Amino acid sequence: MKRNRVLWVCVVLVAVIGLVQGCSRGPSEEELALAAFQEQFAVVQGQYDALVGMRSEIEGAELALAELQAIPENELTDEQKVEIETIAGSLESSVTASEAAFEEVQGLIADLLNVGINEYPDSNETARALMMYADEAILVADDMVLKSGDYKKAIDHLSTAEGYFEAAGLTPYHPLIAKIAELDDWRFITTERFDQVKKGMTKEEVAATVGQVYFRNIQESKEKGVESWLYKKREGGAAAFYFKIKTGKVYDKNWEAVAVATVVED
Repeated sequence: MKRNRVLWVCVVLVAVIGLVQGCSRGPSEEELALAAFQEQFAVVQGQYDALVGMRSEIEGAELALAELQAIPENELTDEQKVEIETIAGSLESSVTASEAAFEEVQGLIADLLNVGINEYPDSNETARALMMYADEAILVADDMVLKSGDYKKAIDHLSTAEGYFEAAGLTPYHPLIAKIAELDDWRFITTERFDQVKKGMTKEEVAATVGQVYFRNIQESKEKGVESWLYKKREGGAAAFYFKIKTGKVYDKNWEAVAVATVVED
């Protein structure tokens, strides 16, 4: 007890000395600016944590809904049917709220980094804010690929985030670098992935096997009842998979389907 009490007294004395010295001159403009930046970061961190929490709740609700929907209709109890409706309704509002929160957080992080990268590139707050930005950029890139198959645009988006780390003189963020490499690999079809596609596969199965098709490389011939998906090869040209529109399943494929000059660039 005595030792702890002496240590506490020493701390108080140091604090008092610092207070006296501070009163004599007051905080500098630089110190005030740094404090404001740190306070701004705390606000952003709180908003970001809330967004992550919302997403976690949505993920849990989606999982619960999927489990209920997997039960055959004739085996569902009345309580389970009500639960499905309740979860589906709350999910819709939750997703809307999370999207609004995402937009707000994106703006807050951007404002913070405009200050951090230029004024406090070495600060812990800038590094942590960049990691938040990068994690969000990864989610956005995945969404770009899922919705349009635009791997190039997704990679460019992530490369912009990577450039911010370089501008701040920070070590590259590993998840960001890994995602760029992953998307670059899936941007082009390989013979290995091409060979895994078999007749009778659905569009979802093909996308899971060879990657999302770029939306501009989907060709449809209603007269023939055929839909073609073209996939660029890294060496040039494109392979193709052909689906029957009626069934939505693969009936043929061609590794040498398209010449280099006729492939749409993504």
